[in-house]
Amino acid sequence: MKRGDLFVTQVVGMSPQGEGIAYVEGRAVLLPQAVPGDKVEARLKGKYRGFLLAVPEQFLETALSRQQAPCGHFGRCGGCRWQDLEYADQLRFKEGMVRSALEKRGVSAGEFLPVLASPKPFFYRNKMEFSFGTDPAGTLLLGLHLRGRFDRVFSVEECHLQSALSNRILGAVRHHAERAGLPAYNLKTHQGSLRFLVIRQSARREETLVDLVVAQYPNAAVDALVAGVLEEVPQITTFVLTLHRGKAQVAAGQAHWVVKGRGWIEEECGGLEFAISPRSFFQTNPLQAARLYAMACRMGGDLQGLSVLDLYCGTGSLSLHLARTARAVLGVEIVAEAVEDARRNAARNHIANCEFAAGPAEEVLPRLQREGRGFDRVFADPPRAGLHRKVLEALGILRTPQVVYISCNPLSLAEDLAGLQAMGYRVAAVQPVDMFPQTPHCEVLSHLVLRE
Repeated sequence: MKRGDLFVTQVVGMSPQGEGIAYVEGRAVLLPQAVPGDKVEARLKGKYRGFLLAVPEQFLETALSRQQAPCGHFGRCGGCRWQDLEYADQLRFKEGMVRSALEKRGVSAGEFLPVLASPKPFFYRNKMEFSFGTDPAGTLLLGLHLRGRFDRVFSVEECHLQSALSNRILGAVRHHAERAGLPAYNLKTHQGSLRFLVIRQSARREETLVDLVVAQYPNAAVDALVAGVLEEVPQITTFVLTLHRGKAQVAAGQAHWVVKGRGWIEEECGGLEFAISPRSFFQTNPLQAARLYAMACRMGGDLQGLSVLDLYCGTGSLSLHLARTARAVLGVEIVAEAVEDARRNAARNHIANCEFAAGPAEEVLPRLQREGRGFDRVFADPPRAGLHRKVLEALGILRTPQVVYISCNPLSLAEDLAGLQAMGYRVAAVQPVDMFPQTPHCEVLSHLVLRE
C-alpha cells in the first residue's frame, strides 16, 4: 500500500490514544474517529507512531450510533476525539481500554469497579492553554494545535470544555492583540512577541486567572493589549504577564508581573482550600477531583495513627486530604515551586501533621530507606510514564502493607502493577475514574495489598 490508496476494512481494536485499529495486508492501520465494529472506506495518509495512518472517507457500517459533535472544531482539534460518541459509549470504551491493558500484562484485579462518570461531560476544565500562531497569509491565530501537528495552530472560536467566560477572554485577547499589531512568536526565526495564553478558573470560587506569556517585555503594545482585555472582561480576577525568552515551547518563563489582583486564585476541593498560581498543578476537572481524592482515601482504609507517604504529591492536594485522618503524611515532589505551594496550602488549611520534601522520588525514597523511615501506607500519582524503576525497586524493599496507585495512563499502570505483583503485592481493586470526558484519557485508582 502507498500514500493515497483507498481501501475498505473492518475496525477490530482501539489504540490507547482512542483511534480505531484495523489490519490491512498484515499491517496495523490507525483510523481516527472509528471504533471497533465499524466498517470503513479509508484513504492512507502515511505513518504515525509506527503505524500506518488512514482517514475514514465513508462509514459503510457502524458499530454504534453517532451524534452530532457540538463543537465546530471537532475533527480538526487535537483535543477532543470522542465528541461524536454518546457519553455512555465513551465510558464503556474507557473501561475496556483499562481492562485490556491489565490483561495483556497478566494483572489480575480482585475487584474491577465500573468507571466513575464525570458530573459534567462538557465545560468541566478549570485550565486551558492556548498557543499563538500565524497562517500563511500572515493573520494572527490564537487557539489550539491541529490534530497531529505541533507546528500548526488554528483559531478557536468556542471551546466546549471551558466556560463561557473563558471563551470570552480568548476572543478578547485575540481581538486586542490584532488591534495592538503584536506578532506571534515564530519557532524558526525566534522573532515575535506572543507565545501562550493560559486561562484558569475556580469551580467554586468564581475567580479567574489569565497568564499571558510573551517573548518581549516591557512592551507598550503588550500593555495596550492587557488594558483592552481588562476593560472588555472586568470579571478577570487576576492577570499575570510572563516573560519567556527561551526556545522551549512551554508556558513558563524567567520573569513575572502581576498586572491585576493577587497573582493567584483560590479553589475549594473536598472541604479544603487551595491557592492556584499560573504554574501550580491542580486537577483540571475539580468537581471530579474531589471524588477521586475521597475514593483514594477510602481505598487506603482507616489511617488513624498511621504514617503515610505520598509520592509525586504535586501541590499537596491528596496529601492534605490524607492528613485529616493520618498521624503524619510526607509528600514528595520533584518541582520545588509545587512543594512551596503545598506548604502554603497546608498552612492555609491549618494542617500541621503534613510535611513535604523536594526532589525526584527515585532519589528521595531510597534516602528515606537508608534513614530507616517506614510507612504504613504509600500513595503514588506518577506522571504518564509511570513509576521510575528505582521507585518500583524501593517499594519492593519497603514492603508497605498497602499501596494506592493513581495513574493517568493504563499502559504504564499495567506495567507497574505487574512489577508490584511480582514483588508480592496483589491488586485488590481497580477503579477507573473519568476525569477527561470527550477524550480517550482515563484516570485509574488501584489498591494493592501485600501478601502475607
